[in-house]
Amino acid sequence: MRKSQNLFISSQCIRGESIIDVINELSEISPNIELSGGSRYDANLLDRLIEVKEKKDVNLLIHGYFPPPEKHFILNFADTGEKTREFIRETIRFIRAIGIDYYSIHAGFKRDFEFDGELLTNPGDRHYTMEGIQKNIEWFNREFPDVRLAIENLYPNNMNKESCFFMHIDEIVEFLKIDRNTYLLLDLGHLKVSSVLFGFDYLDAAGLLFEKYGSRILEVHLSENNGCYDDHFLVHSDSVQYMIVKKYAKIINNNGINIAIEARGLNMDELFECHFIINEALASHDSRFTIHDSRLTSHDFKRIS
Repeated sequence: MRKSQNLFISSQCIRGESIIDVINELSEISPNIELSGGSRYDANLLDRLIEVKEKKDVNLLIHGYFPPPEKHFILNFADTGEKTREFIRETIRFIRAIGIDYYSIHAGFKRDFEFDGELLTNPGDRHYTMEGIQKNIEWFNREFPDVRLAIENLYPNNMNKESCFFMHIDEIVEFLKIDRNTYLLLDLGHLKVSSVLFGFDYLDAAGLLFEKYGSRILEVHLSENNGCYDDHFLVHSDSVQYMIVKKYAKIINNNGINIAIEARGLNMDELFECHFIINEALASHDSRFTIHDSRLTSHDFKRIS
């Protein structure tokens, strides 16, 4: 089977001593790798990435908190401060040097938080607004006119419905209607958690985004969960997200939407199998394919995830 040119594997899927080690290992499965947070600072990282890109003939994307800064901080796209913008400037330097045409980033947090692993805890006093996101979008498009920007939908982190922006389907659609120069990174795992905690229909929301706004989606993240937390579980052939990718494969391929597998803690055999079935789903353009359970509940998610 021919491998999809749109199917990427996130560097967070496996652990390695360095991001270069991760790229070398993942390249045994796919030439398409998305670089994301979780690696350590390296003053010579850009040169190393260019070298491994040429040596391994890999295609790279950069997402969110990458490259890792020397002094770590919480990246919040709703924060218009200089630390946020200086980090993005450095990221765009990498993107231009590597030859990537877009940058994707989480929508942002409504308050300052501390992190406990993946969970937001201990909210601070400082609040952020959609106005901050809009200002950063305007700044980004003005400063980097050659690079497209994709905003990733978030979810009620730690089941806190006031934690993040771009969680509810209505908010995502409103953004796509208003800001036509910015794109969406659709995280299907995040959308699933949001649908359970806010009470909207997951499959209807995914269908709306693909069918009406397919040309505005640059990338899709795949990882399963039980509907309450962003668990980053493996996607199997009986997973809802596999079914969604298969149903909308024609839209995905026709619009050149990148797909990134973002499950974590996998071994190479599990990752190979996941990559194989998603590649198989993307090869399917059968319009007769349907998702039978059109009204799934959180109980159903636990059953089939």
